[in-house]
Amino acid sequence: MAGLQVDIVTPTKLAFSGAASEIRLPGWLGEMGVMPGHDTVLSLLRGGTAIVNAEGGEKQFVIGRGFAEIGPERVTVLTDSCETPASIDQAKAAADYAALEATMGGLNGFDASTEATEAALEVARARLR
Repeated sequence: MAGLQVDIVTPTKLAFSGAASEIRLPGWLGEMGVMPGHDTVLSLLRGGTAIVNAEGGEKQFVIGRGFAEIGPERVTVLTDSCETPASIDQAKAAADYAALEATMGGLNGFDASTEATEAALEVARARLR
């Protein structure tokens, strides 16, 4: 498979490293797709689902907020968290989402706690899909 070298890195582990023909990422302003030959870009990422078209098929990862360093032959995703859908306990994910929604509803104004709750909600929403 010609194309991209994709690395997904968290503070504690290398979550994925491999060749891919494409990666789709939850960009700050919407989903973005990256294929070989892409211009060099540094992009902010929201929490959500990253989809890697790799050898052996499509691989999905639920990632937290972070950055993507994109080049013509390499994409490096630096994120605060990464998990596979198979590792997610759906009952716990639903309970976590409900608790975060309740917390968000009780916040007034915009401050650090609002931002942290919003970031957690992005990941919680992706964990439910």
